[in-house]
Formats: sequence, C-alpha cells, structure tokens
Amino acid sequence: MWFVFFAALLLLTVCSAIYIKNFRRDISGNRRLFAYGMTLVLVLTGIADLLFDFGSFKGAFFIMGAAAALEFVLYVYLKNHASRTLIFMGKVLLAAVLAELTFFQFPSYRIMTGDYENTVLSLEEGEFENCTYDYETGGIAVDSMDEVSVSYHNINKKIGTVHIDVEFADEKARQVNFFADMTEETGYYYRLKVIESTLIADSVQSQDAMVQLAGITSDARFRFSGIGEKDSCIIKGIELNRPIPFDIMPLRMAIIVLLATFIYACIFSCTMNMSYSKNKYFCRVAAIWMTILAVCCVIILVLQQIPQGQFLERFRLTEGDQVTEELVLAFENGQFSLLSEPSEELLAMENPYDNGSRFYDEVDYLWDHVFYEGKYYSYYGIAPLLLFLPYHLLTGYFFPQDIAVMLFSSLGLILLSMIYSTIVKKWFREISTGAYLSGLGIILAACGIWYSAGRPLFYEMSISAGFLTFTAAAYFFITSGIFEREKADLPRIFLSSLLLGLSVMCRPTLAVYAVCGCLFYIMNIKKQNKKVKYLLCAFAPICALGLFQMYYNYARFGSIFEFGIKYSLTINDFTRTEFHFHNMFIGIYNFLFAPPAFIPDYPFVSAPFSFLGINSYYFKDEGTISGIVFLALPIFGYFLGGRAMKLIPDKKNRISAATVIGLVGIIMPFVIVCSVWESGYSARYMADFSWQVVIGAYMVLFLLYTKSENVQKKRMFTAVMGICCVYTLVVVGIEAYVFSFPMDTCPRYADILNRMIAFYK
Repeated sequence: MWFVFFAALLLLTVCSAIYIKNFRRDISGNRRLFAYGMTLVLVLTGIADLLFDFGSFKGAFFIMGAAAALEFVLYVYLKNHASRTLIFMGKVLLAAVLAELTFFQFPSYRIMTGDYENTVLSLEEGEFENCTYDYETGGIAVDSMDEVSVSYHNINKKIGTVHIDVEFADEKARQVNFFADMTEETGYYYRLKVIESTLIADSVQSQDAMVQLAGITSDARFRFSGIGEKDSCIIKGIELNRPIPFDIMPLRMAIIVLLATFIYACIFSCTMNMSYSKNKYFCRVAAIWMTILAVCCVIILVLQQIPQGQFLERFRLTEGDQVTEELVLAFENGQFSLLSEPSEELLAMENPYDNGSRFYDEVDYLWDHVFYEGKYYSYYGIAPLLLFLPYHLLTGYFFPQDIAVMLFSSLGLILLSMIYSTIVKKWFREISTGAYLSGLGIILAACGIWYSAGRPLFYEMSISAGFLTFTAAAYFFITSGIFEREKADLPRIFLSSLLLGLSVMCRPTLAVYAVCGCLFYIMNIKKQNKKVKYLLCAFAPICALGLFQMYYNYARFGSIFEFGIKYSLTINDFTRTEFHFHNMFIGIYNFLFAPPAFIPDYPFVSAPFSFLGINSYYFKDEGTISGIVFLALPIFGYFLGGRAMKLIPDKKNRISAATVIGLVGIIMPFVIVCSVWESGYSARYMADFSWQVVIGAYMVLFLLYTKSENVQKKRMFTAVMGICCVYTLVVVGIEAYVFSFPMDTCPRYADILNRMIAFYK
C-alpha cells in the first residue's frame, strides 16, 4: 500500500506542478492530457477512499483527489483572470497537502523502515500489579485513580510503536493515564516513562504512541490510572509495532492555506493595497463573510457545551438560574426580593458573609446570591429580563442561559463589525483594503466575547448582554451624525441613549461609558439646531432608566448607588473588604500587559497569571489569557497619538478627537480594569473594554495612514496589519479554544488541538 500511496503523491505533485506552471496560459500537447488524466485518476481514488476502507491510509487519497480538483479549478479560472494571489494560493495548497501527507504524519512513518516486528502481547501472560486478568471482560480493569500495571519480560524486540486497545467502562469516563517503562540495550534498569500519554474516550488516535529507544527492548511495564474518580476502562490488548494510521486534518491545511494567502495578499496584492473608497464592494462582501464566520464560531462554541441531541430541549426548561428563573419569578410576583427564603441557620449567623463560618458550620444558603436584612436578592442586571420575562409568560418555560449567551454574543459581534465599518466609511475611506480587513479580523478576535461564549453560564450572560447593548448604543451614536452634522439624527440619538441605559442595567461596570456618552451629548449641543428636542432625545431615555435603577437599588439596599454585590454570599466578605492600592496593579498587568508564552507542548499558547509578588488575597477565576495589548498589537499605535493629533489642523477638532480617543480607548478601559480589584480576575471581563481599546488605536493609526503621502509606508502598513491579524487569530484562537475546552473536562476537544499542533508526538 505504501507504493500506491507514494505513486499517488508523485502524480499529485507532477500534475499540480503542470497546473501551477501554466496558470496564465493553456497547457500544450501531451502534458494537458497527462494532467487531466491524472486529475481524474486522483479524484476517482479520492472518491473510493470515502467509500472503501483504505486502512492506515484512510483520508490520504481523498485529500490528494480534492487537492488535484482544486488545482484544476484554479487553472481553469486563472487562464482568463489574472491574480497573483490565487497563483500563490495554488502553490501553497500543493505545499500544504505535501506537508500534511508527509511532515505532519511523522508518527505514521515511524516503523516504515527498520526491523520492527509486529507483536501482540497476551494479557493473560503478563505480570500484574494491583490488578488481575478478567476472563469475563477479556482484559484488565482500570478503576478510578489507583494505578495498575502489567509487565512483560524477555520481549527482545525493537519497539517503535505501542497500541493500546481500550474500552471505556462508563459514559462519564473520559481519560486514563498511560505510562510505559522499558529497558533497552544501553541500560539494565527501566527507562521510566518512555511513553507518557493519555487514553481518551472517543479518540482512536490516543491509543497509539511512538517509542524511540536505542535498540532492542527486553522488559516493558505498562501502567494505567484514571485521572478522575469516574475515569475507568478495560484494557483489552497491547500490540507492539502496529502501524500508526494517518491522522489527516483538512482544517489544518485550510488554516495554513488561508492565513498564508492572506499575508501574501496584504503584502503583494494590488486589490488589498487599493483604498477602501475604490474597492467598497469587495470590502463589504469580505467583511460580511468575516462577520458570518465569527458568528458561526460563537454558535459552534456554545452548541458544543450543550449535550448532543438536547438543543430543542433547552427551550423547554422547567428550571433556570438566578437570572432566568429566580429574578423572573420575583418580578412576576411583583417584588424585588427573590422568592427563596433564607434558612434559619443563615438568619441566626452573626456574620453571614463569612464564607469560612458558613462552610464549617454547614449553613444552608444560596451561593453567590445577595443576602440583605433577611432576604435574598440578585446583584445581576435586570435588562435581560426584557427577553426572559415575556418568554416565561408566553411559554411557561425558562429561557436557556447558554442560548441567551449565544444570541447576545452573535448580535454583538455583528454590531461591532458594523461599528468598525461605519468608522472607516465616515473618516478613513482612504485606508487600504488589506488594512481594513485586517483591522476587522483583529477587533472581532480580540473583543473578549469569546470567553463568554466558551463558558455560557449566567455569569457570562450578563457580560454578553452588556456587550450587545453597548455595541448597539455605540452603533446608533456613531451613525447619528452627531460629530459631523449640525442636525443629528434624533431617533438614533434616542436609541443610543436608551441602549446606553440598558447596558448599565446589564453591567454596572459600563456606567463609565454611559458617563462618556453624556459628555459627548453635552459637547455637541451647540452644533444642533433643535436643541430642546436634541436634549430630550439624548437625556430622557438614559435618565429615566438611571432613575429606575436608582429606585431599584434604594428599594433593595437603602442606597441609590448600591447594586448589591457588597452583600453577596460568595468566597469573600465584601462588607469588610479593605482597599489596597497595590491590588489594582494585578488586574492592570494581567488584563492589559500579560504577554503570551509560546511552548511546544499543550496548550502551546498560554498566559501565566502573575500576582506580582503581592502578599494579598486576590481572586483568580479558572482560565487566563494574554493582556489585550499583546492580543491586538496595533494598540501600540497609541504611542503615535501625539504625531497623529498634530495632523489635524483645526484646534477644536484636534481637541475633540483627542477627547474621544482618550476617553473611549484609554481612560475608561483603565478605570474598568482598576475597578475590578475587589471582584478579582476573570477572562470574561475582557468583553467590557477590549474592543474599545482597539478602536481607539485604529483611529490613531488610520489617521496617520490617510495623511501620509508615502506609498511605500502605506504598503508596509498594510503588510504589518495583515501579519498582526494572523498573529491575533492564532493567539486568540488557541487561548479561546483552550479556555472553552479545558483538558480536564473536555479531553476529546483538547486532544484535537494537541494532535493538530503537536503532530510530532
């Protein structure tokens, strides 16, 4: 079979090379017949690969057939359409396929050469420790975290691969540790952990492992243990020197081809270096597809958290969470306090906010609920009830929080894309197409909402709701013409004010941007002809909602400025929390400046959390990510802010631009980051301020671009933006994926990423 595989690979290389060499002209004579014929052969072989079992080579022939067909399509198209970028794509496609079938399949070539004899080790003949051979199941049982082992002596063979035939005993069992200790000719004693691997449910690839020793192996010991208490399995067999099947990953090839082509286009393509104003249709279509892709990624992230086959059942929930059920029922009952009654033990406590006392005295209480003067409340924003309350009244069911996160995040991403496009269309129409699309990719990736979609609990629901309402408010504000026209669009001003108020009722943190909005409304009063109507549209909605929020706060806690988190029953007693200035630096560093660490092992890209050596209590949620400065590298453009402002000739406009950029992109995000010292660190908070920081940096960089007359610098800027976009997509993509699918709870998904990058293991 190896001969057939290499023959097909050679045919693919030759016929693809013929297409690539003749992308701009007709293939002459016999070469055309050869290329067409070989393409047909490869396509038919690829179809056969789908229909029949090709053993260890499953998927390889399909990839070759698909690649040959794509090269043929590119050849037909490029005969009549000149495109340097598509020519480059054809070359990268061939390189990616060759790399996928050779370089990325390194484990499959492990025993292709050399004296490796296939050997099946009989479990019955093994020497067992902490286990016995079970004739009923035909294997040895691995139960919980207790390690069991089976040893063999006098094997006297070269070992290149080990295959473990495993059957997981329970649906809840996910993964089992697998270690192998072996002797070799260079030493008498066991080489410990020659193999250090994990057997994962539903991952046949995890059952194979490579071994690279210095000669013949005499003795081997295979050890197994569950990672969690529910991780149990049956080891059905052990096989040495079994060929490792190909692990073809079309997604890996697609990522390589698309990202490489995008960078090439940003550097060399005339289309990508054309200004937005001259290439509006292409920019619009590309932006739509990029936004659709981002929304699809959010949907996929959320759907993967829902058990298979239970999507429709999510809309018929008879129980909800603190927001979707408890707040809904409280409002339906005409009260602000929750319906749940505190336990007698909690009411009798001297300090009910002391988590230690509640734990050791085994006090019955509701976690992370607000407890004040003998009643339970919720400190989460009530704006989402505009969806949850009618849904419950109409259907009798509670709206699912994960679907709410998916809905809010998706709509927020669409609005964020519209905000960015509107800003470019209004003020930076002369930036290049490549810079525009790269900027869109960066802001969609680095906006921070992925850490809500990746863990769609009710905590993240409030974040995503605030993300949606604030992006909607920003969109209507920007499109109202308030900055460039004497007569602003009053309905849009009204909607921006209303949505600003709702954003605060989702996330009190966003009140800083509500203050910003009010300042901008005031700054532009003089420019408006109908000042009374303008003032009513600008301030009536936000003031009305603000007054209701103040009343809501006062009715619950006796203070118009108290949202209730101070009285929450959680890990910390916020009623006695003492402010320490140094604690703010922990948030400032980790949210803003923590650089990513690149390593050759899983998770490959990470951001180690730092407490900066401060001896203090600071809460850190699970999962950490890089600071926004290193997620979106164009943020360094702020250092050029002074130079950019000098390019605005009118002093009044210069002050106005500096105020908008400074408040929205620097000051308010900094205030938000400093304010979370009490709540601690959680990746989901990034959605509150990340995209605003990026937008401000774009305004500086795009202003410098549009004012520059240096063509070479403009082309260089487009290239740098393309490279930054690819960097952001890779770093954010991996960090968000690892955050959404941790190894301990989602080993199957973690294994996919591990195999995609760590192919050499």
